[in-house]
Amino acid sequence: MNILYRGGYQARWMAVARLIRDSERTVLELCFGDVMIAEYCRRSGRAWTGFDLSDEFVAHAAARGFDARQQDLQTIDVLPDCDVCVMMGSLYHFAPHLKALFQKIRRSSGRLILSEPVRNWTQSGGVLGFLAKKLTRAGKREEVFRFSEASLVRALESLRPEVRFDYRVASVARDMIVEVVWSK
Repeated sequence: MNILYRGGYQARWMAVARLIRDSERTVLELCFGDVMIAEYCRRSGRAWTGFDLSDEFVAHAAARGFDARQQDLQTIDVLPDCDVCVMMGSLYHFAPHLKALFQKIRRSSGRLILSEPVRNWTQSGGVLGFLAKKLTRAGKREEVFRFSEASLVRALESLRPEVRFDYRVASVARDMIVEVVWSK
């Protein structure tokens, strides 16, 4: 991942960690992949739970003493309660099912922090594009769709009226980092 982020992978998770409020003591990370946010939570005295489809990622996190659970987010009905939910670099996996995912997250959390790649090597050709597609595949098939900055904003705007939330774009570089707050 550090190669895909051109050496800026640590800056990505640190930008997300800075958005976790002092009052937010329980963090649910969906599609966690690595344990960077989990380690941040441990150091800052927060409870972290992570869900991921990959048994390798779950085993890696569990071996380090983290509450990591293998779970397909499309098949789970209820997520555990938390103060804030984090999803980094995985929203594109759920593009056809964003409404259902957001509704699940809304029922479980006070807030959502997203970090979603909007400038993607997977959309380029050649060896680099081929490798990026292979390295970011979550399931058994290659996933071609990725959000751009414009398509992510369109997706959020289309969900807002029905799921009822406001959002703020915290930053845009390779990833667009978005804070989502549920409205009444």
